[in-house]
Amino acid sequence: MDINGMNYRVQKAESKEENIQTELLLIFVLEGEMSLRYQDEKYLMRAEDIILINPGISYEIHDIRNAMYGIASFSMRLTNSLLQNRHMIFYCNSVVDEGHSYQDLRDIFFQLTAEYTSRAHQTNCYINSIMLKLLDCLVEHYQLNKESMEVYETENDARMREIMQYILSNLDQEISLNELADQMFVSASTLSRIFKKNTGVYFADYVMQLRVKTALGLLKYSEQNMTQIAMTSGFTNSASFNRAFRKIMGVTPTEYRESYRTESMKHEKHKEEQETEIREELKKKGYELGKQERTTRVCIDMEENQGRKYVKTWNRMINIGPIWDLNKANVQFHTLQLNEQLHFRYIRVWNVFSRKMMINDGKTIGQYNYDSVNQVLDFMVQNRLKPFLDLGRRPDTALRSDGKEVFFEEQYIPFASRENWECMMDDFLSHIVDRYGQEEVSGWIFELDRDCIHGDDSANLRLYQDEQYDFFEAWKYLYYVVKNKIPDAKFGGVSSIVVKDWKFLVNFYERCNRENVRPDFASFIVFPYDVYNTDSNEIVRKISQNEFNEENQIREIKKLLEQTGLADTPIYITEWNNTISNRNYLNDSCFRAAYLVKKVEALVDQVEMLGIMSGSDWVSSHMDTVGIVNGGIGLLTKDTIRKPAYFAVDFLNQLGEYLLDKGSNYIITRKESGDIYILCFYYSWFRRSYFLQEEDVDLRKCSSMVFEDESPVHLDFHFENLKESGEYYLKKRTLNRQNGSILNEWGKFQYDLRLTRQDVKYLQGISSPTLSQSRVKVISGDNTLDMTVVLEPHEISLIHIFCRK
Repeated sequence: MDINGMNYRVQKAESKEENIQTELLLIFVLEGEMSLRYQDEKYLMRAEDIILINPGISYEIHDIRNAMYGIASFSMRLTNSLLQNRHMIFYCNSVVDEGHSYQDLRDIFFQLTAEYTSRAHQTNCYINSIMLKLLDCLVEHYQLNKESMEVYETENDARMREIMQYILSNLDQEISLNELADQMFVSASTLSRIFKKNTGVYFADYVMQLRVKTALGLLKYSEQNMTQIAMTSGFTNSASFNRAFRKIMGVTPTEYRESYRTESMKHEKHKEEQETEIREELKKKGYELGKQERTTRVCIDMEENQGRKYVKTWNRMINIGPIWDLNKANVQFHTLQLNEQLHFRYIRVWNVFSRKMMINDGKTIGQYNYDSVNQVLDFMVQNRLKPFLDLGRRPDTALRSDGKEVFFEEQYIPFASRENWECMMDDFLSHIVDRYGQEEVSGWIFELDRDCIHGDDSANLRLYQDEQYDFFEAWKYLYYVVKNKIPDAKFGGVSSIVVKDWKFLVNFYERCNRENVRPDFASFIVFPYDVYNTDSNEIVRKISQNEFNEENQIREIKKLLEQTGLADTPIYITEWNNTISNRNYLNDSCFRAAYLVKKVEALVDQVEMLGIMSGSDWVSSHMDTVGIVNGGIGLLTKDTIRKPAYFAVDFLNQLGEYLLDKGSNYIITRKESGDIYILCFYYSWFRRSYFLQEEDVDLRKCSSMVFEDESPVHLDFHFENLKESGEYYLKKRTLNRQNGSILNEWGKFQYDLRLTRQDVKYLQGISSPTLSQSRVKVISGDNTLDMTVVLEPHEISLIHIFCRK
């Protein structure tokens, strides 16, 4: 099905080594697994993975497990024509690239496969249009711009890219190594050595192979004579063409053409039979229906798959807010609720040294009033809550963001000197040891953070006033005080943003390593923002269009710690959410619930602590928070109504101790008892229009929000070799817009701001997931169980499977 230089076909994977090809290829795995070796890297491709092979590069497929894949190809002549000879470098590799969702390409490939399977149209016009849509998608979303190449390419990669670009652009013309070397400001011998090291062949031999590869297609499908083919392929004359062709193919071009045409009828018949068989298989599996009706199938052998330990890092700590708020009965009540029901171990608070706490005026040494601090810490100790104390300077809370500015409240004590601050820290730590005892305080966590939102170390943002102020020296002083007074307590920092603060963090952690003051943990804040400078030099923060921004930040954090010699340091994500705004109604929606589950699935193995921001909407209570919900970042509303995000954590907590399998829409676990717990979720990313508006999302925008994928997700689960036969129960809890969403229930009241206490109690009770139960017989000898789950966007469902004899 060759369409003007474009081709799409489906084939079963076979172990083979591909020759160098001159086309742009995209390989899309439909099912099974296979390994693809490309550019000296090996990638394990699973269902719906995509890898792009740039022209001029060879690849190898091996380690095949029932793999079937689609392959889309574009000739260089076609791409040069359509792209008007502009040199574009594309990068697509869903195995390792977390910068794209790849859903756009996947949808197009399913469209191509459906048309390939059904051949429903009388002409090639339709599949032609899909192929052009695929190329357009590459240009619009997967083209490497200069900035991207500078960030991700090594110097060697950049050189090889430039060499390849030169070769492919001049393949039908004279190619000179000396000319290319001059362009790249290196000697010809150096360039030749670089090329040989990266490709395994010499420059001239590589060019010759590409030209012969180009000639193969012309010999097969064109009526050009040998001289015309030689010139089109870049050879200077037919004699040089003949020599090169015989050297690589073992026969002359004329012999190759005659042999091919003799065998072509037999070959074409065999090829047609293979294609017919594949199409029939695709039809049986439902590929002609496209993506919309297809199902993800998951098979678990309970005898072979015992699972691995599943460490739950998301409920080790919850952010409550400024320590002053824990003097309030309502915040204390919420903190107890979160601890008792969601089992958070540590309660993180900040602004211990704020004006509201009235500990000190910042000028007087030796006169400290701990009444307010004692009241809060007494409450925590008496209720067996473990404090996570941030002893740094930071705003009480971020209220909202308009992209250019984050609005916040400042309450920090203005310490007049380094001596004032150090005496305060020393006395405070002595006080808590005396009051609560060494054993109790040894289980606490201490942190000194740096104001990463406005942390430029300007005079009005420092921990204390000092002309020689150095944040590292302050951190180091507190490190030694904590280690001296509470040796078993954990101390770390600095809750910064890795990309925004890279230069500072490299310097900070290198000094930690060099001066042997290694933190017990390295803490970071992770919100999915891109930060950049405008033409007028303003710093702008915008929600990132990169669906995998958080995963990328974790990767950068690990790179930072490895670079600074602290690779083994535990990573604590102290503050994390889909937005920093407390006026974004997506915080109250099922979107946030699905977001939390999706990111936990992605990040749980990468860090030692994931701190959700935050526990209660009281953290952002102000004059404008008059509704039953107001877009706050809490898991509980001010009226203690559980939001969808609360139930997301609850569902995650119920998962078993052993992980059997996980995928883009499910996590399968088992408990010691043998009970199976499956968490199904459907997280759909924003469409581009979302990023054109302000971050604060009001009720009207929230209800009409359009996401990237709005079609249902079908999951088929098949369990083999269950331990027991008999009657199995499937208990299912489901959270979606109709069940468990406070926004949906409040909407039935027309978002009325004047609700009675009885109305609020009603909403507390009705805003809960549904609970249902079914039974299925597992017959002895068969011991298999099948189950299907259908999810709507931003729906999560917890399924408990257990046997009763």
